[in-house]
Amino acid sequence: MMKINGKFFLFFLLDLLISKGFKDIILCTGHGHKIIKKLVGDRYRSIQISYSKEENALGTGGAILHALNLFNDQKFFVLNGDSFCDFNGDLEVLSNNNNNFIFIHKVNDISRYGEVKINLADNSVSSFIEKKPSSRSGFINAGMYVFVRSVFQNLKRGIFISLEAEILPNLIGNLKFILCDNGFIDIGTPNSLLESESFLAEHMSKKELANER
Repeated sequence: MMKINGKFFLFFLLDLLISKGFKDIILCTGHGHKIIKKLVGDRYRSIQISYSKEENALGTGGAILHALNLFNDQKFFVLNGDSFCDFNGDLEVLSNNNNNFIFIHKVNDISRYGEVKINLADNSVSSFIEKKPSSRSGFINAGMYVFVRSVFQNLKRGIFISLEAEILPNLIGNLKFILCDNGFIDIGTPNSLLESESFLAEHMSKKELANER
């Protein structure tokens, strides 16, 4: 709910999803739920919006599990609320197979993020490396996923579950990657929040130019 260039960051994410053809969105909320729902409502442009409200913080994995009550789809797309990464890819193709997918982005300094190790031979993820004080380049988790519903079927509801620590490492062997190379920004630190102003302004300008062609 931070404002970037006079626009709530959430709306940049919703605009991104609209540009990819999404029609139905579930917002996982907790603290600040009433504020978010009052601002966004049940519809934003062409997107229908539902809410999965947590009474207690459930973590990134627990939040997804809690939201499964609201839809029956066997595959679904997940997007973090504090990062933006435009992407290419046919989501219809991604939805018509049994693989799980994680979107990754290459950065010059992985020390803040941790690293996703990949196997180029079959476009799979081989491991996740916790963040270390190393300034080398590598691939990071871009905060976007396509999951098969069965990934969550045996998890206990109502407890805190970390997607990054408790679920993703267990998917090694059935986790493919998609490169997200159209730029990446998150708003998790004061510096990255400031950087997001120029990043999103430039990104939107490029989109407008592309639409005019």
